[in-house]
Amino acid sequence: TLSLRGDVIADANTANTAIDTVKFNLTPASTASEAVDLSTTGTVVTYLDEKQGINCENPQSFDGDADTAECSWSADWLIGTGNIVDTGDQVEITVTLTNLTPLLVEKKEFSIQVKPNKGAIVIVNRTLPGELKGVTTLR
Repeated sequence: TLSLRGDVIADANTANTAIDTVKFNLTPASTASEAVDLSTTGTVVTYLDEKQGINCENPQSFDGDADTAECSWSADWLIGTGNIVDTGDQVEITVTLTNLTPLLVEKKEFSIQVKPNKGAIVIVNRTLPGELKGVTTLR
């Protein structure tokens, strides 16, 4: 089982009109007894808002069609290595949202679900503030 550690960070586009990426850190839960597989074959990351629900791709392979909503995700080990999250590891998950239809904009509520093939689903629910900045901490 994984748990959220620290803040959820949203990076806006250059015009500060929509969110391009959401980043958050995952670590094993204090009660976790087994390692968690965060490989591309062992994990599904889903983006949801009131208008869309999309399974994000890893690696990113957007088709370039503006009418097709798409997102991608990646994992970067801050502590530890590999695709398996062991005790003491810390992993930064980056979800790229540049191809949503509609885009993720101010005052919008969204959810990102990280679903490993074993263990509990990690759900990140947040609502964007009324004004976007280049980098925003979402509480």
